[in-house]
Amino acid sequence: MMNPLKLNILMLVLSFWFSLAHSQNYYVSPSGNDHNPGTLQKPFATITKARDTVRKLKKNKSIPNGGITIFIRGGNYQFTSSFELTAEDAGEKNKPIRYQSYKNEKPSFIGGLLVDSKKWVPINSVARKRLHPGIDASKIYELDVSVMGLKNVARFAPANQFTTDWYIIDLYADQKRQPVSQWPDPGENIRGKNDPGWTTCNGSKNNCSFYYGWGGHPEDRDTTDEVDADGTNRARRWQNSINEGHELWLKGLWRTPWAPITTKVKAIHLEDQSIEFCEQPPQGMGSKYSPVANNNPLWRVGSGKENWLAINFLDEINQPGEWALDFKDGKLYYYPPKPIGQLNMMIADMVMPVIRMQSTKYVQLNGISIEGGLGNGIEMDDCSNILIADCSIRNVGSTGICMNGGENNIIQSNDIYETGGWGMELKNLGNRFTLASSNVTIINNYIHHVGNLAFKEAVALENCVGVLISHNLLHDIPKGAIRTDNVNNCVFEYNEIHNIALKEGDTGVFYNYGGWSTYGNIFKYNFSHHTNRANGFYSDDGTSGDVYFKNIVQGAISAVKFGGGHDNLAENNLFIESHDQTVDDRGINRNYRLGTNYETNLTKFKINAEPWKSYGVKLKSSFNLTTNLWSDVLNPSWHPEYPNGCRMNNNVAVACGPFVKKLGNVEISGNNTIQKLADAAFYDYPKMDLRTDNKLILEKFPDLNEVFPKIGLQKDQYRKTIPSREETGGLENRTKTDALDTEDKMIDQVSSVTNHRKSK
Repeated sequence: MMNPLKLNILMLVLSFWFSLAHSQNYYVSPSGNDHNPGTLQKPFATITKARDTVRKLKKNKSIPNGGITIFIRGGNYQFTSSFELTAEDAGEKNKPIRYQSYKNEKPSFIGGLLVDSKKWVPINSVARKRLHPGIDASKIYELDVSVMGLKNVARFAPANQFTTDWYIIDLYADQKRQPVSQWPDPGENIRGKNDPGWTTCNGSKNNCSFYYGWGGHPEDRDTTDEVDADGTNRARRWQNSINEGHELWLKGLWRTPWAPITTKVKAIHLEDQSIEFCEQPPQGMGSKYSPVANNNPLWRVGSGKENWLAINFLDEINQPGEWALDFKDGKLYYYPPKPIGQLNMMIADMVMPVIRMQSTKYVQLNGISIEGGLGNGIEMDDCSNILIADCSIRNVGSTGICMNGGENNIIQSNDIYETGGWGMELKNLGNRFTLASSNVTIINNYIHHVGNLAFKEAVALENCVGVLISHNLLHDIPKGAIRTDNVNNCVFEYNEIHNIALKEGDTGVFYNYGGWSTYGNIFKYNFSHHTNRANGFYSDDGTSGDVYFKNIVQGAISAVKFGGGHDNLAENNLFIESHDQTVDDRGINRNYRLGTNYETNLTKFKINAEPWKSYGVKLKSSFNLTTNLWSDVLNPSWHPEYPNGCRMNNNVAVACGPFVKKLGNVEISGNNTIQKLADAAFYDYPKMDLRTDNKLILEKFPDLNEVFPKIGLQKDQYRKTIPSREETGGLENRTKTDALDTEDKMIDQVSSVTNHRKSK
């Protein structure tokens, strides 16, 4: 039987093509005029005029049987504020309002400011003195942003440090985001020892200072001065610029291997090779897994592996495309990749979304390119029965598509890339208290190269019920691919994912969080590969009730990692070249017990009343659980701090490490192990064709050969071509193995040292 959500998509598509021929049509063209009647021969000039015309039509008469279609001709449509659709712009069931590209033409909604090439001038003589010694000054240009009326050029941030936000303009050339300057350069690996694009601290000096050279005593005992290793006298150059009033900001993983903090520098101290911040990072300097050096204020010795980089500094522009915004000068400095007059330059300054939909319904966006805003591409609040299909959302400063509330929405066959933040953010869909489903579908989307300004996931779900994530291709992501926080009854299927965790560690291809209430989420027929710095399926910190069935995980740290939660299941999956498959008992040491937030965050749903009471019974029956939901979980003698009810059965591990379990009622059985990769006899392993005739694999995953070609993007009425894995860079890793330590690895190391000390 066809999945109800997929059936809903099919019916919507059929009705779309039928009704298109019977709709009231209007036309918009960049060469049109808003005084025209909006016909094909005499189109409107703006989308806003077309929207307002529809509003007037709806007030005077009912929507035609076929709905209303605004055909948008190819070309650029400039916006200085959001294009807004509200309840006033809603269609009706079987009578949608469509914003549709005309035939094969490509309309672009642009939220950025186009910059005349004549406004760029050669860098002035004073700023020229700050340039990197290896750069030809004649190649650097400046733009006086102080006279352009831009809103986001006065300061780098409203405080002396920030985490995941971005507060200044963004720059594009020929529709490509230009990289803000940084040191080390993105691909630079100093001494062949660092993670590309980063250098490391050499130990803490105090709560808001660290050593970059010989003065420190880091645990790794490496005190090499990497700042000055290239002979460009970098530390003194930085010191001179700071003393002249120019701001230097460093982005670093000062305490943990995730969530970098960008902090303003107060001073460079050459005498002991240290750097001092204006404010201390939260809880002071130094890896939180290194010994405490001082308690009041708190700071730690430092591991010597804390990554950091300098960002947005004129002194470090040394690569074509790099730029920096100097707040003292009021200038944007830029190293164009080709003659400035040959580039189409655009600045993103509008923090509002390019398209904002609020409390509207039965609206469709088809075939539109959205780009150039500093905020979200498309923002939807409490909207229902919306279709966004065949759109390209790119070059935006925050999230591609943000959906907050609503139901029965479909996001299908869109390309989302080069975003500053998430590809998609989905939150408050459905109702966790009533378990009412949102019936939201995210299908056949291509999401890649996201999180360029703030390290975020490709897709993030928070507080959702009943979302289907299916047939999407995700890659080149700084963190995990898909993150869930407090979701129920969501389905993730047929997705292909590769090359994630490019900037941060301690994550998963699917990273799930939320404690003891996150039951009913199903992950099936997904394929992840070349994710050497992340776990595959990661149910972290007590997350419970995740079901992983017939997935393929290649080249991960832990193919599956259950982090102390209950009733997580991994069955009939195929694991290849991963370090291990683990059920851990972290809840014992980390206090996942009754009387904590773990209990509170479960019982707030009134689990002994409907619908949660029956939900627990249904879960136990549907997934053959051994746990009595919810009485066992709330019974202290059952030991809810243990990962009880978890199982890893009937999987296949090819050239993998062991299946690992610790304390608790955990079952690991029936798994087939193939020691050598060659013995798996995959059809073409280097090209990731993982079909096989191996009996040990097909015994546990009998429909593998049938399922495998169906994973990832598929051709449909919107998507006519599919990129190959070679074209997407999906045949190799783009990061070093174990380049970043994980939280669990660090905790284990600290625990082993502590236990060793206690035993002495």
